Amino acid sequence: MEDVESMVEDEIVLKVEDLYKSYNNVIVLKGISFEVRRGETKIICGPSGSGKSTLLRCINLLTKPDKGMIWLEGEELTTRSININKVRQKIGFVFQEFNLFNHLTALRNVSIGLEVVKKMKREEAYKRAMEVLRKVGLEEHAHKYPAELSGGQKQRVAIARALAMNPSIILYDEPTSALDPQLIGEVLEVMKALAREKVTSIVVTHEMGFAQSVGDEMLFMYDGKIIERGPPEEVIHNPKTEIAKKFFERIQELYGREKR
Repeated sequence: MEDVESMVEDEIVLKVEDLYKSYNNVIVLKGISFEVRRGETKIICGPSGSGKSTLLRCINLLTKPDKGMIWLEGEELTTRSININKVRQKIGFVFQEFNLFNHLTALRNVSIGLEVVKKMKREEAYKRAMEVLRKVGLEEHAHKYPAELSGGQKQRVAIARALAMNPSIILYDEPTSALDPQLIGEVLEVMKALAREKVTSIVVTHEMGFAQSVGDEMLFMYDGKIIERGPPEEVIHNPKTEIAKKFFERIQELYGREKR
């Protein structure tokens, strides 16, 4: 039984190989390669403009890479014949700015994708939506509209929406960057709980305490390249490059020493 479990955990869910992307003759991604295994939480950090968000958008096919290959559970996503809508069912995406439907309740924000994409009956979709809202601590707020929710609650609805689809991997693009400081913790606690449950994920974040507590590996990006990689503790506290060293010193100045 243990051998079966270790085989599952060792399974490569996502593989990115030699990815390039340019905008208006500016090369944003310059040969990005990495793998994400089943149950792993991969942390991506680096200064603004290093290509982090573009990388996530390429993985989800919101942006088409110029060169390179991406595989999800062994299926190549960068082939011309790929069914983009089918692929996106397997990839959860949590944006910086929540991207909720303001005219729908929290419950409907989560259930509507299940009905439209997964073709669930409304009753079944509601049941699943309530399950994941309960998981992120929002069962009591299920019938509230986004305008009635705090920023942290909105982001937890967004996480529930991604989780409801039972994706192969969840991508988080700086999910706490739009939140007031006092609301960040409630979102990070939900993300930590999911990481401990081995929900496969890639997290773009500057929250170093979070990275050290749940990250399996950190990729440090600069100028479109991965210039450092390793356990978050090692990359943060013993960076090999001067660029990374200065970045983490700056993070320390801005946010202070975080509890792990």
